[in-house]
Amino acid sequence: MEFTKYSLLFLVLFVLVSCSKDEPPLPGDSDIVYVCSSNSAKTYHTFRDCGSMKQCSEEVLEVSRRKARENERIICMNCKNRETDKKQKDSVK
Repeated sequence: MEFTKYSLLFLVLFVLVSCSKDEPPLPGDSDIVYVCSSNSAKTYHTFRDCGSMKQCSEEVLEVSRRKARENERIICMNCKNRETDKKQKDSVK
């Protein structure tokens, strides 16, 4: 019985280690983004003055975009739209 527990533990650890590949960085991964430290917050923000940030009652942290993604955060739709608008305006110039 003991052997089975250790075998299962080893198998789980092996799978976790082999699945955690270092993926190549994506453009913008090193950009600073903003996250609410609340456990219920699921998004990150690219603009500190995003209206959605007003809902955060906890500390706002500055982290890399990659770190936010690693912590299963997704981009705020308001910020995503602002980024798209900004890129379109910049490409017209």
